[in-house]
Amino acid sequence: MKALLTTVLILIISAVAHGQPVVLSLPEFLDLVERNSLALDSARIEQGVTETDVTVTRALTRPNIGAQASLTRSLLETEQSFGGMSFTQEPFNELSGGVSIQQLIFDLSAFRALEASRRADDLTASVFEARRQAVLTGAKKLFYQAILLEEVVAVRRASEELAREAYDDVRRRAEAGVASQLDVLRAELAWRSTVPEVTLAERNSALARANLRAFAGIEPGAELRLIGSLSEVPARPAPASLSDALGARPDVQALRGAQTLRELGVAAQRAEFYPSLSGSVTWGWSARDEGLAFSDPTQTLRAGLQLQVPIYAGGARMGRLNRARLELETAGVELNQAINDIRTELERIELSLTEAEARMESARSTVATAELAFEMTQLSVDAGISTQLELKDARVSLVSAQLALYAASFDFLSSYFDRQAAVGQGAEPLP
Repeated sequence: MKALLTTVLILIISAVAHGQPVVLSLPEFLDLVERNSLALDSARIEQGVTETDVTVTRALTRPNIGAQASLTRSLLETEQSFGGMSFTQEPFNELSGGVSIQQLIFDLSAFRALEASRRADDLTASVFEARRQAVLTGAKKLFYQAILLEEVVAVRRASEELAREAYDDVRRRAEAGVASQLDVLRAELAWRSTVPEVTLAERNSALARANLRAFAGIEPGAELRLIGSLSEVPARPAPASLSDALGARPDVQALRGAQTLRELGVAAQRAEFYPSLSGSVTWGWSARDEGLAFSDPTQTLRAGLQLQVPIYAGGARMGRLNRARLELETAGVELNQAINDIRTELERIELSLTEAEARMESARSTVATAELAFEMTQLSVDAGISTQLELKDARVSLVSAQLALYAASFDFLSSYFDRQAAVGQGAEPLP
């Protein structure tokens, strides 16, 4: 994968530098999106923050080691009286230091938090994968939307070209005295009415390409050449079962992981009612001298245990426990709601695929009929049997049929991509 990304980037940089078009297939485009998407960068940062929180939580059960050292100097003579006698001590230096180790021995709340941190790793990965598949699903739709708009531009240009040829033909026939001036005006009006449609289609296509460049991190203004077609679509997959979809979708795994974390949260709040025990070991060293010899130091070594027993906190612990229980119920409701939404989504996708298939089949037949009708009308116009208005109507019917076929194909692909995401395969390209 790294080698593929490096190769694609090198080709893009080289193409842009030499003013050549950037040629992209769907897999190459998805690789660039995954590498350069700002949405995925944000998800990676969130993943890093969560992993940092996990590290902080795990530190609660690990030893806490600290060291300290100090050097002080008394600035005045010290007078002391003992047994009727007075002693004077000159200013002195005092050096001290020590090391302490504290270790949590038993704290059920901390242990529950540690268990939750282990589960948080899986949850973080599932959340990131769900975001990743959502971004790549949108990228696939954007890629084929750009191809659709390219087809629209091609159809509009072809229609404009046909209208222009028809106008030129009528004008020549009028000069020869075969057609009337009214026929020329009608042909010119039919041609000029197609020009704004071409301009609008070109603008929409340019906007789609700009979105593609921004989505994939390609240099603005770089010319794109997309490898793909709406003339062929993949075979319709078999209907997905709800159980298979629930088992594969990362967002469902994330919701289940969140529910598990809420259960551990309830257990952690219950653990606050239990005592905690910690131990410590401290070693100290100190010496005092008028100079810096420190020849007669004093050392200490201490060990201790600390037991904390919660007795009463004004109801705060019970309040946190009740809140954790409510959060657990909320997580269960969210998971059940997601399952219902996925069930409805799978049904909607199947209906959308069926409808798009029917439209494609109808559009193919319509295109074939419209092509035949246009050819026959063109022959009739050449023979003087049909009018330019009838030819215009035939041309409009053909263009509409072609656009309907492309739109139906795009809708099928869009539903196909939704189906991939619904079964946890949102990051996969077309087969």
